[in-house]
Order: sequence, then C-alpha cells, then structure tokens
Amino acid sequence: MWADAAVLAILPWRLEISGAVAVGEVPTPVPGPGEVRVRVAAAGLNRADLLQMRGQYPPPPGASSVPGLECAGVVDQIGEEVTDCRIGDRVMALLAGGGQAEWVVVPAGQLLPVPPNLTLEKAAAIPEAALTSWTNLVAEGRLRSGGSVLITGATSGIGTFAVQLVRELGGRVIAAARSSERLERLREFGVEHLVPLDADYPKQVRALTGGKGVELVLDLVAGEWLGPTLECMAERGRLILVGLTAGRKVELDLGLLLRRRLQMVGSVLRARPVAEKAELVSAFAEFGLPRLADGRLRPVIDRVFPLAEAAQAYAYLEHERPLGKVLLLCAETAQLVG
Repeated sequence: MWADAAVLAILPWRLEISGAVAVGEVPTPVPGPGEVRVRVAAAGLNRADLLQMRGQYPPPPGASSVPGLECAGVVDQIGEEVTDCRIGDRVMALLAGGGQAEWVVVPAGQLLPVPPNLTLEKAAAIPEAALTSWTNLVAEGRLRSGGSVLITGATSGIGTFAVQLVRELGGRVIAAARSSERLERLREFGVEHLVPLDADYPKQVRALTGGKGVELVLDLVAGEWLGPTLECMAERGRLILVGLTAGRKVELDLGLLLRRRLQMVGSVLRARPVAEKAELVSAFAEFGLPRLADGRLRPVIDRVFPLAEAAQAYAYLEHERPLGKVLLLCAETAQLVG
C-alpha cells in the first residue's frame, strides 16, 4: 500500500488511541515552499513527547502528529524559496513534530549546521535543549552577565545544556535536582553549586547567594517544588516556568509574590510562530555554534536506542530519570552517523 512512499516512524494514531508506542509506516513527507526534507540519523526524546503520548500536549495546527521535537541528519530535498542550504548538508533541526521518523520536513529557518567536530548522533541532542535554554535564559529571562540563576531539573537534557549556557553567558548558576548522585556529575561542566531538592532546599540556595536569593529561575520541575523555589528568589526576581515534571497543580502562598515583587512567566517553544522560532535559531547560532565547534558547549547523552526499540526508549525516559538526553537512532540511516 505504501510502496516507495512509506517511511518508518512512531505511529501517532497508536499514541492517540491507546498511548502505546509503536513503529510503522507513514507517508513520506514532501517539503513545501520555504522547507527542506531531512533524512534523519537520530532524534531526541523529550518530556513533551511523553505528554503527547498521553494526549496532554498535541502538536500545533499544521505540524506533524508524529512525535519528535529535534533531530539531526542530512538534507535530501529542498523546497521552493530555500536558498541557504544544499542537498547533502549535515544539519540539526528544531521541530514542532515529526522528528522520530526516517524523514522529516523542516522550515529552513529552523535548521542549524552541524559543526565538523560533532557526529550527527551527538547533534541530535542539541536543538530542543539549546533553543529552550536560549529562549528562556536570554529572550524571556533577560539574563545579564554576573546574574545568579537557579535551574531546577538541572540533570535533564535541557538542564545539562542550560547550566553550560549560563556559564558561557557570564552568569552564576545553582543547579538543583532530586538526585544528589546525578547532580554531582554536573561538576564536569564547571557547576560549583549543587543543591538537592529536599526540605532544606530554599535555605541552601539563599545561603549560596548571601541571603539575597537568585535573580532568575529556569524551572523545569514545578509541582510541589514551585513554592520552595519561589522562596529561593531575590526581590524582583523572575521565574520562567518551562517544565512540569513534578506536577501541574500546586497550592501557593501568593503573598510571597507580592512582598518580593516576583514575576512568573510561562513559556513554551513548540507553539511559537515559525518566523519567531527562526529568529531564535539565528540568534542562538551566532552565539552558540562557535562554542559547540570548540567544545565550550556540548551535548550530554545518556543512552541511544534504535528506532525499532522506541517503546523501550520512552519507558527509559519516563522511569529512569536519565542524565542528559535519550536518543533514537534510525536504523535505515545509521550509516549517516559519522
């Protein structure tokens, strides 16, 4: 039925109907104006994919219903109006969906060239983590050099990149997470201040900041920890809420926000307009690509699964709390990972 027009991908309708992760055939995507098609070598898994699997985070209108918010591979077809890439280019891509497949169509403005020192496999761990970090530390968080930043969920794929980005932006980072053992591994990225999420969490953070609290929070956890996180903040501090790994609902003392004149900003990247995402990608590329090329910024990969074992990969992401990224390697394009 599919003949040559079929590609392997995670089946979106299986997710919608039963929440089960399965791999099968879907039609091969074709690029439209302003788009390119990428033959995928590897794709990242994110917590957002787990939410999509449960029907809690549908793709934006017009986006692929196949999961996958980032990938790396090789350009193999170019749509009209695209002038700045060529067939055969090694690229990594920020996606609204579709990355967990053998081919994906991407707006050209959401592509980044893969630096020569990185394999496609390593590059697949970068786009969502890098652009989420950049968007919320710089565009939303307005991080200034010398500013103090608390990152909750710092051992996640986004967190492990964000702690490096704060360092490169000249900020002072405090990393917090539920596992003290995984937190210790962040020292290899130059993170000095590590705080486990426990009963003494706000007290420790305030002690590390001379009693003032932090100026900016990148919160990837929320849930029961949102209240204690607010207690970690300095007067006029700014919290960017990005993740909900500890839960979506919480009871808060709003008097704390009033007394300290705190700001809370909710932020998602996936649903932003294509033009806005292209601007964010361009801004990060100017700052980040040289640092990726010389190793000042680097992806953190916990484990790689073949696409055929996508169900195991999802289970691993959900239950094992990996340090850094979990990736899917497309069996048919494994030869592209060099």
